[in-house]
Amino acid sequence: MTTAVDFAARLIDPVAIRDAGHSAVIVYVAPSRPGSNFGAKPIAKPYTDQLRAAGLDIASVWQYGKPGNSSAPSDWTTGYDGGQRMGIEAAERHRAAGGPDQAPIFFAVDEDISLDDWNTQAVEFFRGVNNAIGTERTGIYGHSRACAWAAQDAVIGSAGGGKFWAWQTRAWSGGEIAPEAVLYQRVIDTPTSPGPLIDGSAVDVNDVLSAVYGQWSHYEQPEDLPMVKPEFEEIDYYADSNSSRKGARVTNGLGHTQEGGPADGSGAQGLADYLSNTANEVSYHDIIGNGQVFHIARKDRSSWSVLDANPYTVNYCLAGSRASWSRDQWLERRDDIRIMAWLMVQDAKEIGYDTAVIGPPYEQRDGLSDHYYVTQCLGIGTHTDLGPAFPWDVLAADVAEFATGAPASPPPNAINDVAAVTSWLGARITAGEESTPDGKGRFAAFEFGHIYWHPSTGAHAIPMSLFGKYAAAGWETGVLGYPITDVTDLEHGVVQGFQGGALYFQDGRVPVVVRGAIRARWHREGSEDGPFGYPVADEEALAGGEARQRFENGQIIWPGRRDTAALLDSEGPDTPVPDRD
Repeated sequence: MTTAVDFAARLIDPVAIRDAGHSAVIVYVAPSRPGSNFGAKPIAKPYTDQLRAAGLDIASVWQYGKPGNSSAPSDWTTGYDGGQRMGIEAAERHRAAGGPDQAPIFFAVDEDISLDDWNTQAVEFFRGVNNAIGTERTGIYGHSRACAWAAQDAVIGSAGGGKFWAWQTRAWSGGEIAPEAVLYQRVIDTPTSPGPLIDGSAVDVNDVLSAVYGQWSHYEQPEDLPMVKPEFEEIDYYADSNSSRKGARVTNGLGHTQEGGPADGSGAQGLADYLSNTANEVSYHDIIGNGQVFHIARKDRSSWSVLDANPYTVNYCLAGSRASWSRDQWLERRDDIRIMAWLMVQDAKEIGYDTAVIGPPYEQRDGLSDHYYVTQCLGIGTHTDLGPAFPWDVLAADVAEFATGAPASPPPNAINDVAAVTSWLGARITAGEESTPDGKGRFAAFEFGHIYWHPSTGAHAIPMSLFGKYAAAGWETGVLGYPITDVTDLEHGVVQGFQGGALYFQDGRVPVVVRGAIRARWHREGSEDGPFGYPVADEEALAGGEARQRFENGQIIWPGRRDTAALLDSEGPDTPVPDRD
């Protein structure tokens, strides 16, 4: 078993860690809270360089506050604003310590929180973190239930293969290991039960449960590979179609399609001529087409591209492109996408904003995105370009290469990766992938199931035994949303988790949707292994906004506002069951 250690009291000799048989160190990027002075918080680059030199992998965790500390309460109690603030600081300290921008950061929930704590406070903290650094980079440290809640509410990133950025502690987990977890803290150093000594200091020991668990090396490129700048002709075509930035800080580089303007056949030159005419009241900083780049506005000036967001943005237009294009049409312009990525990275580095790629689902932050980001996150205008089929994975791979100075690996295809390891799917039916109606996800059909992918949930296969019910519930646009876990075998059936609930299929019955407060109550009663058994019918609406769901041995009622009521069947009046939470 591959193991990683974590510690905060003092810096421990990396060679001693390696010689003790461990492969990685999970480092704290948070500073010491008031009244404490931990020698390994926050971690600094000289030490991470020593860890690398010893051949150790590294992952990052943030934990600042502590239960009962009045000046620094538990991080998860600080709400959305606290999550956003700590997310920004965590990313900055992680980067300063040498961590790659794409690597996730685990945020600690280091106490026995309840589902009510999660729903009323902790989930909002994680949504704030999501807004700061992106869901795909957000991880959680906590007990098994907190890891599961975070995955179910889609506030932590997917590690692929049904795993999420979930680091589970043994504490408060009741002996369970969450299937979502990539790390499991098996040995916890406490005064009454010290951890093993390395270089004179006690450490916690963690089992590594996934090939990818947030380690920095997964996101780093070999330093000896040369970066290849794309070839293009630069043409200074500066015009008067621009304005002063009025001192605004530039935060985003944005891609655009052409849509209007001159006829398609005029190419980049025709569009440059059109934008140079101030009477047309539109411009971009750069026009890209067929291996040429026309510079229309200088980067210290605002182009006329995104209304009130002009002072804060640098804008690039792919000549002749359309938001309605398919992925295949976009890939015919592969070279121009790569040129745009190069320009975006060079400008971001020169001006001083993040090179993080912000694709759907959008979140407001510094980085590289498109015109639809302005519509969705800033509430300015109604444009939807670059469009739902734009290949964000291709752009992200190019940006990663140019930002790090080394070629990136070929863009991963999550659907193909899942299909390769899921033999029960049978023969592929869909040639390639299909876009979902929301423009954010993809799916592919197979002989015995479907694979659905979304950027915040990853790719998961849905078997035919569940797919009919999923379709009847409205597919990904219905109450269930996208799948967030792989299908799991139970003693007498199967279950699969979705953004909005779960599908349960008991042998000999039909699939049933379980969601919301009723699902949470049923889980507190032991799920299918508890006294209520499996669900036998979908939730049904009652008068007055109430809802009821029937199970093998009883029913659970949600009165609309108050807590749920649970009743077990009996020969006489049904027996009320007190809530376990």
